[in-house]
Amino acid sequence: MKILKTKLIASVELAETEISIDELEVLEIAVNLSLKNFSDSEIERLFGATRDELEGIYEDLQKTISACQEQTLEPAFA
Repeated sequence: MKILKTKLIASVELAETEISIDELEVLEIAVNLSLKNFSDSEIERLFGATRDELEGIYEDLQKTISACQEQTLEPAFA
């Protein structure tokens, strides 16, 4: 993963990153396992987020992975 740039909008810090699809898939699995195995209070303690927020992140990861898989990527060594 590579951080390209960061910026602050209101009180939200955003990071533009370059990340592999494999890394996204690992994050998706980790978030899914957390949702399945941790209580609401454990999620809030561990992640500083509510279950609803973590579910939103999981959905975003799924959509992003799906969108990446639909795109035709150019070969790295053409």
